[in-house]
Amino acid sequence: MACSCWLWWAIGGALALWATGWAHLRFWRQRLTRPAPYDETHRIKTPDGSAFELRRLRPVPGRDNGPPVLLCHGIAINHRNVDPDDQLSLARSLHEAGKDVWLLTLRSGRSDLTWAERRGTRFSAMVAHDVPLAVQEVRRRTDTAQIDYVGFSMGGMLWYGALDYTVPQLQVRRTVIIGSPGRVGQLVPFAGVFKALPPTWMPDAPLRLGGQLVAFAAEWFETWIHRLTMNLRNCTPGYVRHVSMEGVQDVPGPLLHDLVRWAHTDRVPRLDDGRDILAGLGHVDVPVLMVAGTADKLCPVGHLQFAFERWGCNKPHTPKRMLVVGKAHGHADDYGHTDLMIGRNAARDVLDPIVQFLR
Repeated sequence: MACSCWLWWAIGGALALWATGWAHLRFWRQRLTRPAPYDETHRIKTPDGSAFELRRLRPVPGRDNGPPVLLCHGIAINHRNVDPDDQLSLARSLHEAGKDVWLLTLRSGRSDLTWAERRGTRFSAMVAHDVPLAVQEVRRRTDTAQIDYVGFSMGGMLWYGALDYTVPQLQVRRTVIIGSPGRVGQLVPFAGVFKALPPTWMPDAPLRLGGQLVAFAAEWFETWIHRLTMNLRNCTPGYVRHVSMEGVQDVPGPLLHDLVRWAHTDRVPRLDDGRDILAGLGHVDVPVLMVAGTADKLCPVGHLQFAFERWGCNKPHTPKRMLVVGKAHGHADDYGHTDLMIGRNAARDVLDPIVQFLR
């Protein structure tokens, strides 16, 4: 009888905990969610059984807008990475400048992946399918020969691997790379023990629910995660809480395995066939702007510099520029990784130069 009583207490406690968590999430979702309407939303299936999404901000009719712009987010986040809200948004800054803006949500940025899709979410798969098919789809739907591409963090790394490999460079007018390392460091102690696992055995990093549960307190004090991913002092108040609620996504195990394998082998990001993602950049002559933050621990300036030097190195007249933002370069504060998009002065220091470059 006593055992049965304890069982009922355990079940009741679990239900109470679930109800409390549900109420907590519902309360804070209502307060931290910010609307982001789009003119079009499309889900595009890939040949390997997954899918990515495209969202569009249509340009004002009758204006000479230039080619459409395709924006791609980083790892562990979705398209809200480059479109937090209508007050501080790279996507909407470009739209206000008259551009036809398309936001790519990679398979890794979706919250509704099936188990099979998660097992197929690898860096090489997105280089082979998501990125080139997104370029193809935007060109088809806008009837244009070329696009501009903006990649943040992993979105830029995917571009290193795809440009002139799965995406012909003749289809690209200009490129912007934001905080995308050409080499990766060992960021998490002892993570190398997972390198020996088969990629499909690697556990997911369940960041989405955790991010939502603590979003309300995400700016109360600085943690190890803050120090790794941003300069919290430099972030616009309210935006870390908002992005934690609406942007953060789980990292599928196979994609996480890619990062661990690179960091704990030779620090070279490689496709599944062993090809260095920077291998083809030497013959690229697409004009590029690369942006780095002086306090970025996920993409130190030197790691971006490595990619910058490889870009067009066999084409000496390739137009390229590197913008480093931080106190040493005349800015009000040092930029970490996340604050390249949501910094207190990011609109002036980062977004405006990108808009000008893509005019």
